Amino acid sequence: MAKLPFNDLQNLPECAGEFIRLVIKKMRYRKKVRADVMAELIAHFEDELVGCDTAEEKEKRAQQLIEDFGEAKLLGILCRRAKKRCRPLWRTIVARGFQAFGILILCLIVYVAWFLSGKPSITTDYLAEFNRIVRPTADDSLNAAPFYHEAARAYEKIPSDIYELLGKKYYEATEEEKEIIKKWLADNKETLDLVIAGTKKPYYWQEYETGGNNLKELISIMMPHLSEFRKLTYSLRCRAGLSAEQGRFDDAFDDIKTCYRLGRHLEGDGTLIEQLVGIAIRAVAVQSVRDVLSRYQISSAELAQLQSDFGQLIAADDFVISFKTERLFLYDEIQRCFTEGWLGKGHLYLPRIMELSEMLPILGASDKKGVDKLILYSYAALTHPGAFFTHPDKQETRRQVDRYYDFWEQSFLRTPAQIRAENIDFEKYTANFFVKNVFLELLAPAVERIHQISYRLPTDADAALAIISLLRYKQDTGGYPENLEELVAAGYLEKLSMDSFSDKPLVYKKMEDDFTLYSVGENFKDDDGEFGKDSSGKPKVWGAEGDAVFWPVGK
Repeated sequence: MAKLPFNDLQNLPECAGEFIRLVIKKMRYRKKVRADVMAELIAHFEDELVGCDTAEEKEKRAQQLIEDFGEAKLLGILCRRAKKRCRPLWRTIVARGFQAFGILILCLIVYVAWFLSGKPSITTDYLAEFNRIVRPTADDSLNAAPFYHEAARAYEKIPSDIYELLGKKYYEATEEEKEIIKKWLADNKETLDLVIAGTKKPYYWQEYETGGNNLKELISIMMPHLSEFRKLTYSLRCRAGLSAEQGRFDDAFDDIKTCYRLGRHLEGDGTLIEQLVGIAIRAVAVQSVRDVLSRYQISSAELAQLQSDFGQLIAADDFVISFKTERLFLYDEIQRCFTEGWLGKGHLYLPRIMELSEMLPILGASDKKGVDKLILYSYAALTHPGAFFTHPDKQETRRQVDRYYDFWEQSFLRTPAQIRAENIDFEKYTANFFVKNVFLELLAPAVERIHQISYRLPTDADAALAIISLLRYKQDTGGYPENLEELVAAGYLEKLSMDSFSDKPLVYKKMEDDFTLYSVGENFKDDDGEFGKDSSGKPKVWGAEGDAVFWPVGK
């Protein structure tokens, strides 16, 4: 490392040495460069003092040189600038780079401080708004919910072995298992009577406590406890199977219709999960109708009554998915996930985002502190840099939520066949929509699959009516019609049963002593009545490949 040549100042007058020291001090530059400048100044003074014989002459000459040089501070600055101009280009680039980096770090520190200073402001009670939307203008006595909850409480301690048996279709059980099921159903008749009483009520709604001044999170009720409905559904299905086996078809169909009404109570403006559970329950009821019809000989009169009752149920069903409360859920999370106020305003509030990220394994612990929390912040910043810098603000995110659900509400008015014909790519739309919004990527539901699921049920229900009318026609005339149009013309069916996946009538094919009735299914291709299959290779009505075959019933 270069050393400043202070020893060489001893050969100069004291005033010259002090002047040189002051100039070097004012340069404020690298030590090596200052050493070079100091050596040059010493050499310059020594050269000018060569002709001076006495100390007095040297002192006088040195004072003259100092006056010629001017102010020491200014000379130091000029020397520094001169040396900077003379340095290599690479050194200039490196120096400027370090300067820019320092400024960037400073700006980043200021920005992060601003970012972390923001806090959410919880001002709107969306849970109260949820209660307002889902509750009809009706007296509490017309609500089926208390009946279902009371029935569910009776099932809370249902033995696991019984529950496993109820999960089977009755005709799949062994004789020993059937005896167990029969006894259990008899012992719990009063519980199922509560369900029947509930399904006779015109309305169903859940009302949640809002929490008063401490506004309760809407997310707390978006995953409602719905296992009670599964237990009730399985029980009704088993009892219908038992009644059918004993030849009590009216009782069997009454339980199936009760099951359908139970599922229909969950449609409307409830949560998306509730609506999907309602679809699943109604699908169980429709499948149970086909199971009974495929296993037992039922009179034309009983079939006519079933068709009338079941037709009325289906006619009262609009099969529409509602997104009203799903919007409220995202509205509520916007006020919790974005900051408010004059400082740190309008951007994502990462602590809340990380609380909601439990679905992502690496962000699984919302109670992390210290270094662990810093790691989580760093992960969020690296994987979603937009969360810190370019993420849409609170107002823009609210507008995006509205555009998102407006799109789906319009799309759900179109059948899968129409969506395919219009070449609407749900997956591409969703991917493009989420690309710049971490909030929506994390919280918005995967709606594209729900669209097809929601259109299975009306197709399935229409097929059940067609099957009933075909069986009636066979009993009354001795054979099956050549086509469904003939069935309508004969008054056995009000209108052609439509396939939502082709926007054409369901495919009907008369065979020697039976018939096939199917939808082209979710691959939108007529596979000539080939059954879809599940992962184990068993026949499945709605498989990824093959047709949705409603008749004959897959064994």
